[in-house]
Amino acid sequence: MPNAQQNKLSSEDIDSVVKAVGASHANSDAQQTEVRRPQESLAEIDSFERLLQETDRDSTNSVGIPEHPEVRLVTEESLVTTSPCIACHATKAHRRYSIEGVSEELVECEKCGLGSLFPMPSAERIQSFYPAEYYGEPTAKFEPLVEFGVRLGAKMRVESLVGDLPAGSKVLDIGCGRGVMLRALLDLGHEAHGVEIAPEAASGADPRAQIRIAPELSKAGYAENTFDAVIMWHVLEHVPHPEQTLAEIRRILKPGGRLILAVPNFGSLQSRRTTNDWFHLDLPRHLYHFTPETLQRLLACSGFHFESVRHMAMLQNSFGWLQSILNRVSGTPRNSLYSLLHRGGEHPVVKSLSRRQRLQLKLGYWLGLPIAAVVSLFEAATGQGGTIAVTATLGRVSTPNPIVTIIESSSLQPALT
Repeated sequence: MPNAQQNKLSSEDIDSVVKAVGASHANSDAQQTEVRRPQESLAEIDSFERLLQETDRDSTNSVGIPEHPEVRLVTEESLVTTSPCIACHATKAHRRYSIEGVSEELVECEKCGLGSLFPMPSAERIQSFYPAEYYGEPTAKFEPLVEFGVRLGAKMRVESLVGDLPAGSKVLDIGCGRGVMLRALLDLGHEAHGVEIAPEAASGADPRAQIRIAPELSKAGYAENTFDAVIMWHVLEHVPHPEQTLAEIRRILKPGGRLILAVPNFGSLQSRRTTNDWFHLDLPRHLYHFTPETLQRLLACSGFHFESVRHMAMLQNSFGWLQSILNRVSGTPRNSLYSLLHRGGEHPVVKSLSRRQRLQLKLGYWLGLPIAAVVSLFEAATGQGGTIAVTATLGRVSTPNPIVTIIESSSLQPALT
């Protein structure tokens, strides 16, 4: 598997291995007089070669990667053998994208089209994909005007998705972050619960919300049949075992409970047109890349009845187009506009930008966003939105249903998460 940033062993490491080999041979010569068989010598060489490879791999994986590493198309057509696909159980996948500084690649299931990182990294390695700046400031992650849009979008989204539930309903936000949706749930009169993997990720959340910190949902300690609704807003793609997470959601949801999932749409017009420059790839943090069909299949296998899919998230889809195009034509580091919109100017990428580049990016944002919004309306109307929000209910295990598309032109969902 190609690696964009191979780290070589130091001369001291090589000298140590050579000395170890020499000492081994010296001891062997002193203790025995018989001639060593060729098979024994070859086995010893193989053993030291494996030692060298393991040391080299550990050195590579210990090096930090950029927050938004460059992504490259895999030009040669090739299939790899993978673990069974979580959506269709196939074991062959096409190599699609390689990632700067990361040995894993994005592959696409040959049968159903589900994208996934291969090989799937360990939990400890996944944690290394999240630098401290990824979470932003506790109270405000973006510049004031963008932050206002994020909070307003969360309020409108919550009202649209769970506003019809009776007041006092228990709603769980998995991957709640700094709690922009938790506050909206509380304002609606619901009992808001959240779960996050690290305390710093949830810092700044409304103290009225009940938040638990756990490395995965099954370890959060929720009782069976607890919640009226569960929300996973752009979180499922970050989870190494989505099928296990959905099984746990099934356990803690009340009968007839509602599940709301939002993910980037790997089958969208954005994804197909901008390929490796697509903003919503977010590699290597996005471990899975769903289409409406693969997500529906996974939900059905997990015992959920698929209700509808929404293709229109105005600001989020529009920003996806804008940043993807800028990744291709601006000549600035990947996702520079996104980094620039973070609150403050201390981000390493922002520091590397000239004043002229910053001005060009901001002009591109304000002038290009309306055009991107028009394109987003078109892609949503054709069922190819850059992101999708799926509603499912806890019910019978069923075969996939025809997908019902809902376009919410009035939805002001955040451009950034």
